[in-house]
Amino acid sequence: MTRKIVVLRIQHNFVEPTNHRLLDELAKFPELEVHALCPRWGVESGNLRVLKSSPRSNLSIGRTVFTKHYATTAYASHLGGMIKSLKPDIINIHDEPYSLTTGQILFLRSIFSPDSKVVFCSAQNIYKSYPPPFSMIEEWNYRTAAAGYGCCEGVKEVVRAKGFSGPFEILPLGLDPELFEFRHRTAVAGRAAVIGFVGRIVKEKGVFTLLSAFEDVVKHVDARLVFIGSGPDEDHLKKKSDEAGIADKVDFRGALPHSHVPAAMRDFDVIVVPSETTPTWKEQFGRVIPEAFSMGLPVIGSNSGSIPEVIGDAGLIFVEKDSMQLSSLMRNMISDPELIPEMSRKGRSRAMEMFSWKKLAEMNRDLFHYVLAN
Repeated sequence: MTRKIVVLRIQHNFVEPTNHRLLDELAKFPELEVHALCPRWGVESGNLRVLKSSPRSNLSIGRTVFTKHYATTAYASHLGGMIKSLKPDIINIHDEPYSLTTGQILFLRSIFSPDSKVVFCSAQNIYKSYPPPFSMIEEWNYRTAAAGYGCCEGVKEVVRAKGFSGPFEILPLGLDPELFEFRHRTAVAGRAAVIGFVGRIVKEKGVFTLLSAFEDVVKHVDARLVFIGSGPDEDHLKKKSDEAGIADKVDFRGALPHSHVPAAMRDFDVIVVPSETTPTWKEQFGRVIPEAFSMGLPVIGSNSGSIPEVIGDAGLIFVEKDSMQLSSLMRNMISDPELIPEMSRKGRSRAMEMFSWKKLAEMNRDLFHYVLAN
């Protein structure tokens, strides 16, 4: 019998239960034996998540310190013991290469399992320099790792600029097509169109540009704007909608658990991802885009960061911060009887081909095989 490939995956966002579907899909490959570790708590998409106990046998829940920020999170239990007992073929660090967690893993590997291959992850699509010890951990990771992956081409460019020359794959964020269930969308007729936003309510997410564009939209067509999420700019945004005289057409529904988001999105006619680049941030992926695609929801996104790469030809793009162009695209989407059905079909097809947990698991498996073969 061929020995299984033992993988230890340390992934902070397994604290969000909907991400466990990746473990379900990886478990379907008979050649893999995957064990996972995550913190007891963490902040995902601006919301606190807590796992008091593990809901599955192949996921361990570790105690951590300095957990408020993932870059400073360090494990106080489980990590060393798992590396020592499993001696995995692959240690998959689904964390930034400069994080304290990565430093811990590299140190414990050097003691307990120096033959384990390291596969790392990064989401940084802007070149940044870090102070010690983070810079030292990052350099150690690049010297040690057999391969890496990130969610967009911008991440790959940064990793290459920092000196990592090994294999680096583009692996998107995954989604559950059953949770984000498809419904074919038809043209808006005889009612107010519902324009949606899902995410943190902060300036860099383009919420003020969206509100300004919506103010123009309602001069021409009947529409409502719904914000799902919370953030430090929420009160200011509410004040702006009141000052513009459109507060009765704008709903703020607050932050929701990820598993409740599909139900909230179900009545949207179009979703807007209006992110805006800053000197220290640009959109790294835009997870709501494939989720909307899966539901058959048309997407309009800005050209910040990886948004055009994720949308492809299945949605519409506007120049970030250009509220009038965004207004024009929203009005066209609402008024053109053929555009919403066309985007609905294209989006679902793209979601299934590129972003399902099944597809992501296959890409992870192929990367593991490549690392061990080379």
